[in-house]
This record gives sequence, C-alpha cells and structure tokens, in this order.
Amino acid sequence: MYMIIVASIAVGIVSFIIYALERKSKNEPIVWESAAKLSIFGSLITAGVVFGTSAEIIPESVASSIPATITATTDAVQEMFVGTPTF
Repeated sequence: MYMIIVASIAVGIVSFIIYALERKSKNEPIVWESAAKLSIFGSLITAGVVFGTSAEIIPESVASSIPATITATTDAVQEMFVGTPTF
C-alpha cells in the first residue's frame, strides 16, 4: 500500500516538472488545468500499474479464494474417473 502512494506522488511531481520545463523552454505560460490533468492522470495510471504488479497483494487474494474452488472442482472431476469403464 505504501509503495502505491509513494510511486503515485513521485510520478505526479515528475510529470508536473517535465510539463513546466517544456512550457518554459518554449517561453509559454503554464496552463494550470493541463498541468493538473497530467499530474493526476499520471498518478492514477501509476497507482494502477503498481497495484496490478505488486507481489504483496496477489498471494493473499489467491490464497483466500482460489484453493477452495480448485479443490472442490478437482474432487468432482476425479470421481468421474474412478473405476473401470463399462460399455
């Protein structure tokens, strides 16, 4: 959780700085609405990527939901193949 917040804030600040430097290099004023959009959307995308690729969250969710489903399905399938086939 901590990594998501830190990465989002870092990307938001860096994207604002790059935008401001780009505008100043062209001698144009900073459009605050555009700067805010870039920072916010960059932060949201970063949060999604970090959340999706985080190794901390994935094992907990997998361990709590999937094994019960797999075990129940596996037992039902194995019962079909017990014994000898009759035709």
